[in-house]
Amino acid sequence: MPRPRLSGHDRRQSIVEAAKTVFAMNGYEGAKTFQIARTAGVSEALVYRHFPSKTALYRAVLRHVIHDQDATLKRFGAIEPSARGIVDMLVRTARNAIAGDAALNALGMRLVFGSLAADGSYARLVYRRASRLVLPQVRAAMAAAESEGALESYSVAPENAVNFVEHVTTMIQMTRSGGRPAVEHPEGNARLIADCVRFCARGIGLRAEVVERLLGKALAPDYANDINATVE
Repeated sequence: MPRPRLSGHDRRQSIVEAAKTVFAMNGYEGAKTFQIARTAGVSEALVYRHFPSKTALYRAVLRHVIHDQDATLKRFGAIEPSARGIVDMLVRTARNAIAGDAALNALGMRLVFGSLAADGSYARLVYRRASRLVLPQVRAAMAAAESEGALESYSVAPENAVNFVEHVTTMIQMTRSGGRPAVEHPEGNARLIADCVRFCARGIGLRAEVVERLLGKALAPDYANDINATVE
């Protein structure tokens, strides 16, 4: 049975999706239009019919990345400026990470890892823009936590807090992607989330007693059961 013909708009979108993968895996210089065409299942001539140059196609990919990133951040929600806001943010981030391939923008993060193995141009765009959007919220939350007396004297810079939490949770997500987890975590998902939040919150500089008090509320039994039911 022949495939249904795609509209011009849908065909263009399929080329952009293919280009996103090829650019992320090979970098801008290493990506070839024939690879993009092959990934999209079209001729190279058709790629050039929609995009006059590789640069034009790359710009379309960047616009697509920005849209995906905005949608992901919107679904994560804002960070309340308080110690509780920090812990709630960490719980949401850890919960998303353990979902692996089902995490928000999972393909986008896999592409970031591919980019890091290439020239890093795609990854730099994603990280710089995410930091620019998230950092003001984290800075405000840490300032509020300090005024509450919830931070240790050694608390890290907000810029490092954003980066360190991303590094930890994204690596968890990657090890749980692609089917069977590459790393085994004992005692189930609820324990993994709690340990991840403790690790990040204490690393950021939240006091231990504050973390335990707020974490107990964030990981109520019904919440933990929901995690195990939907992710395992």
